[in-house]
Amino acid sequence: MKREGHLTLTLRSGQAHAPVPTHLDCLSGAGRPSSALDAGRVDAAVRRHGGGRYQRVFHARRSLGRPGEQHVGYNDDEEKLGLSRSFQLRLADPTAGPAVLQALRDLNAVECCAEQTLAVTPMDAGPHTQVSAEMALAPQRRIRAVEALRREPGSMHITVAVVDTGVVIGHPEFQRRCLAGYDTVDLGLGRLNPATQLVGDSRGCDYNPYDEVGHGCLVAGIIGAHGWKLPRGLAGLAMLLPIRVLAAARRGEGGRVFGVGALPDIDAGLKVAIDLGAQVVNMSLGSPADAVDPHAPPPHQAVVRYAAQQGCVVVAAAGNSGKAQRFYPAALSEVIAVGSVDELGARSSFSSWGPHVALCAPGEAIVGVGRHGYQRSSGTSFASPYVAGAAALLLARAQRLGHSLDVATVRHLLCSSAQRLPAGPTEETGAGLLDCAAALDALDALVAKTRQGAPHATPR
Repeated sequence: MKREGHLTLTLRSGQAHAPVPTHLDCLSGAGRPSSALDAGRVDAAVRRHGGGRYQRVFHARRSLGRPGEQHVGYNDDEEKLGLSRSFQLRLADPTAGPAVLQALRDLNAVECCAEQTLAVTPMDAGPHTQVSAEMALAPQRRIRAVEALRREPGSMHITVAVVDTGVVIGHPEFQRRCLAGYDTVDLGLGRLNPATQLVGDSRGCDYNPYDEVGHGCLVAGIIGAHGWKLPRGLAGLAMLLPIRVLAAARRGEGGRVFGVGALPDIDAGLKVAIDLGAQVVNMSLGSPADAVDPHAPPPHQAVVRYAAQQGCVVVAAAGNSGKAQRFYPAALSEVIAVGSVDELGARSSFSSWGPHVALCAPGEAIVGVGRHGYQRSSGTSFASPYVAGAAALLLARAQRLGHSLDVATVRHLLCSSAQRLPAGPTEETGAGLLDCAAALDALDALVAKTRQGAPHATPR
């Protein structure tokens, strides 16, 4: 879905611009969107079509949490990747979007410009009752999570960010499991389009990442549930960092509630997660490639590259179209894209596929934490957090063994140890089915080889 009247643009490096406040400061009231950006051709092009308001997409790492100053002090990495030069523009006349877009793309001062689009989290929700711990344990057994957690309990020093619809922190399964989170949603009020109505909090003027959909709760529970009525989360003792980037919306009267968010809101939330120290990020959301502007960089590209530079493992759902289709951020090369398989090891009918899929995990009729109690749902959204949890377990074990892991090595360990499926490695299921115990074995072997002085090259 396109967000009419909203653009994103990145200025070229070295281009002078005004001290525009960040998205986070505008949300909290510590700043106000600016009517000027460069006092030159960019502003003139926008004014010709009715004008608009600017705010920065990203905060500066060193200034996070400093109200009114979060646009100060960008480092070299943030500048090179364009994070310090990225802005969102809300036009006074929404219908002027295409004209302003073309005018800005014609300027040398502008590196890239695109219309904003919206990412969603579709899910096939099952009944919230008649679920059991045994039903929840079945997918964990398939990926040998039980054996893995017996050997490696995880670590409270590992943080897994759930960039999603938020979390109900008061749920018993999340007691003392969650760090203070963020809410970066800023979609306004009312309708996004004639068919889609926003429901509940969609302005993000607080720091409470409360889940109004249920999607984020289920994802977070797979990773880090306490284990009161369900098996404990796959990341063991790791801490959860809830980042709410998606609001609740409904299509039509009485339609199912789903998560929806603007790409700049998602990018801002992802960068918050990275700068707060998350070693693993799960993103069970996406935008299909056919909805992406072919003349602009792929969604989330710059901030995902920033995550990789910071050593943060990003895991994402492959998508639920059931077709050979690329979804972003899963299709980015720096991301571990996860598909879903059924009980027989075949690709789930809804699971999107392609050469970018790294491996797969169970994603059908997954029982987990709901907003109130427990629920059962299906989708690649719920396959992805199994892999994110396994990545956190690998990092915890490496930390315990005094060994450091980079992003490429985590990916290699997960994929090389995956269970081979009947069809073999294919574009439909990647390297195979996640095998948590085998991944720990591979890590142990790597550490032993390193201690023996054998040369170790980072896998590609």
